[in-house]
Amino acid sequence: MAKEESVFKVVLTLVLIAMVSAILLAWVNKITREPIELNKRAETKRAVKIVLRGLKNIAYPEFPEEMEVDHSPVKYFKAVGIRGVLMGGAFIVKAPNGFSGDFEMMVGVDSSGLIIDTYVLDHKETPGLGDGMLKESFKEQFRGKRLAGTTWMVRKDGGDIDAITAATITSRAFTAGVKRALQAFERLKKEGQK
Repeated sequence: MAKEESVFKVVLTLVLIAMVSAILLAWVNKITREPIELNKRAETKRAVKIVLRGLKNIAYPEFPEEMEVDHSPVKYFKAVGIRGVLMGGAFIVKAPNGFSGDFEMMVGVDSSGLIIDTYVLDHKETPGLGDGMLKESFKEQFRGKRLAGTTWMVRKDGGDIDAITAATITSRAFTAGVKRALQAFERLKKEGQK
């Protein structure tokens, strides 16, 4: 009888600890959700200004619009000039199949379809290898390129893009993400001409 009572007390103690832990985790999640969301929104705004730098007198919405390209969602901020003319856009895409999974990036495109800049919003790539996509030496090769006239693959696969040393998978994913953003821009431009 004493043994059963002892087991019951242990089980009850574990259940109480689990309940208190769950309540604390839920509370921490609740109080941190809004600040995390505000920080993400602030970083997105900073990224828009970086990838669309050089475009003057433009307005873009507070929240992105969304479309689908190759069965993947693409969020975008249209950069509109004074007279409502499309001056470019900042496109948020998932770069597929990175070494550590998909990552989120933003690509800025001007009105002629040229890449202004790129910005990685979120990734889990290997430090010292895959995170080489954040370096200027890698990103600069995309600037000034457009969808047409570029073979959107890494050189190892017969394309025009130099891969990051020892991070070909990340380079392929980054390149695919940039291409998807350019496809989204071309679609946006066509829809605007209708």
